[in-house]
Amino acid sequence: MEIRHLVKMANQIGKFFETSADPDKAVEGIARHLKSFWEPRMRREIIAHARKGGRGLDEPVKKAILMLAAEDEERTSA
Repeated sequence: MEIRHLVKMANQIGKFFETSADPDKAVEGIARHLKSFWEPRMRREIIAHARKGGRGLDEPVKKAILMLAAEDEERTSA
């Protein structure tokens, strides 16, 4: 899938969760959604994009993606 489509979809998810009064809860919600509903291949692609600077990603979405990346690293190193 083209990265621009993944960025657009991730940002749409982020817009939904941005209605939360607590920005940290919004980031957690975005991460939880991506983890639950995105295919592993899609997550790998968006994580790689975020690690390269995340062009086009809204800031809360980028934070959520990098949070997922950190969780994945913890899981694989344990």
